[in-house]
Amino acid sequence: MTGFEKAMRIRKEFETSDSSRNEWKVSVLRNLSDTNQRLVRVVILCFSAAVCLGLSGCAGTSVKPQVGSITPTDVNGVAQPAIKSLTVGSGTYLDVTLTNDKNLLGADWTVTCSSQSASGTSDGTVDTSCGYFSPIHTSSAPVPSYAENANGIVTYYTAPSAPPTSGTVTLYASSSVDHSRFSSLTLVIQGKPIAVSIVASTAPPFTLAAGGTMLLIGTLSNDYTTGGGSINWSLSCPSSDCGSLSATKTASGTSITYTAPAAIPTGNTATVTATSVTDPTVSDSVIITIT
Repeated sequence: MTGFEKAMRIRKEFETSDSSRNEWKVSVLRNLSDTNQRLVRVVILCFSAAVCLGLSGCAGTSVKPQVGSITPTDVNGVAQPAIKSLTVGSGTYLDVTLTNDKNLLGADWTVTCSSQSASGTSDGTVDTSCGYFSPIHTSSAPVPSYAENANGIVTYYTAPSAPPTSGTVTLYASSSVDHSRFSSLTLVIQGKPIAVSIVASTAPPFTLAAGGTMLLIGTLSNDYTTGGGSINWSLSCPSSDCGSLSATKTASGTSITYTAPAAIPTGNTATVTATSVTDPTVSDSVIITIT
C-alpha cells in the first residue's frame, strides 16, 4: 500500500473516530517513512482547511450580513411595483431582507438629501427636510406566514413637504450590526403644481363705483421658493385709464388696493391679474365692473 493510500485510509478512520485531530496526525506520521510523511502532511493540511471552512467557529473567518434591495410594499408587506419618484408629502411602505444576519438584528433606516441641515442642532429639532421613516428600525423581511401583520417588518417613508434642492432623496437600509453593509434607493421628489388665487374684500360679482377702492389678496399654493414665493400684479381694460394698483409685486398673502378710474372705462370693466413669479404661466384674474 502506498503512503498516499495509507493517509486516505487513516483519514477515513478519523472521520468516524472520537479521537482528536492531533492524535490522528501523530498516528499517521509515526507509521510512515520520511518521504511519505511529506505527502501526508499536504493531505492533512488540505483536509484541515476544508473542515475549517465548513465550521463557523474557525478563527480567521467572518461572515458579513448582506442587505437586499429596498422594496416598496403595501401595509401588509406585500411587494408592490418599483417606484422612481414621490410627490411631496406622500409616502410608501418599504421593507428589506437581510441574509447572514446572525443575531437577527434587522435594519436601520436613514435618508439623506441636498437640503439636509447640519447635524446636532442645539434646539433638538428633528430635521425632516429629506423626509422621515416610521419606524426607523425594522426586522428583516419578508413577513412570516404566521404573522398577523407587518408591524416592525415594514417601515413607512414620508417624503418632505418641499422638494430638496437637488430634487432627489436617497434612502438607506443598513444592517443594524454593521452599518457598512447597506442598500440604497434614490427617489425624485416632485412638487405639486403651483396655483394662484385672488380673494377680494367683497363677494362676486365684483362691482365698484368710479373712483372707489377694493382690497385684493393674492395667495400662492405649492410655491416652494423660500418665503412662499411672490406675485406680479397687472391691470388691463379697453380704455387708457383703467385705474391703479397700490403695488405691482407682493409676497404671497399680502394685500393690495385697486382704485377704480374716475371715469367709467370703455366696456365698463377692468381686469386685475395676479401672476406667479416662479411660474409665469400660472395666474388668476378678477373682472371688476365699474359703475
